[in-house]
Amino acid sequence: MRVDRVLSQYLFGLFKGWSRSNGLKIPILMYHSIAGDTDDHLHPYYRTVTTPETFAMQMAYLSQSGYRALTLSEAVSLLHGEPNGDPLRRPVVITFDDGFEDFYSAAFPILERYGFKATVFLTSALIGKTFVTGRQCLSAGEIKELAGKGIEFGSHTVNHPQLRTLSKDEIINELTGSKAAIEDLIGAPVSLFSYPYGFPEEDIDFTRNLGTLMTETGYTAGVTTAIGLARVGDNIMFLRRLPINDKDDLSLLQIKLEGCYDWLHPCQLAYKKLRSVFRHFLKKGE
Repeated sequence: MRVDRVLSQYLFGLFKGWSRSNGLKIPILMYHSIAGDTDDHLHPYYRTVTTPETFAMQMAYLSQSGYRALTLSEAVSLLHGEPNGDPLRRPVVITFDDGFEDFYSAAFPILERYGFKATVFLTSALIGKTFVTGRQCLSAGEIKELAGKGIEFGSHTVNHPQLRTLSKDEIINELTGSKAAIEDLIGAPVSLFSYPYGFPEEDIDFTRNLGTLMTETGYTAGVTTAIGLARVGDNIMFLRRLPINDKDDLSLLQIKLEGCYDWLHPCQLAYKKLRSVFRHFLKKGE
């Protein structure tokens, strides 16, 4: 039994429609790979692969439900209160981490069918190469073609490292190196960033310093793996997202879009803080 699903369904029954009527909130969907060989060996929560059939079903639902797919930069403008169309038309952002080739071959044709925009975050050193999972990454030619068709690109670092383990200079190299490489490739500015791996939001000093480095190196906004809808007043450098995979049927997708999955975030943050305190005391005892 999936506890996250059961509790979310209960909350959805209680608060259906509340999220929409309580100010601007934008769901930022987090995808990775769109492929037939799903990662069924993992718990449904941790899977990152969505089949083309399920992805098509999810995009059809968004279209039929009146959602308007924005790029992340457009959504950021909307959160800042800048004119950017009608916010009542249910904005949504569709993002893809890692930059897999199956975005070009499987995801983009479906997005194009519904006139949906998307934002793809590239690991610049792996362009045209194979990711650690064995999946092929987008080629330079595919990226140029997609950029010409309106797909927005952002940075997912140079090498996809655990940034928290790096020195300040190494982090700067990951930020600046990926930004410059992608800009050279697409011939346009890159100002968006996606944090690789789980976001260590419990480490306030690290996230504060990272936000400063991002600003200093030319980034204007970013997204994380922290769960939830993006809200007015959120830290624009570390926006929350909704993880989506092949186990998100239309019922669970609707629950996430409506904000009834957001309860999981404070639970996860509390767990991270407790784990951090526990590790601190263990180190002191050594």
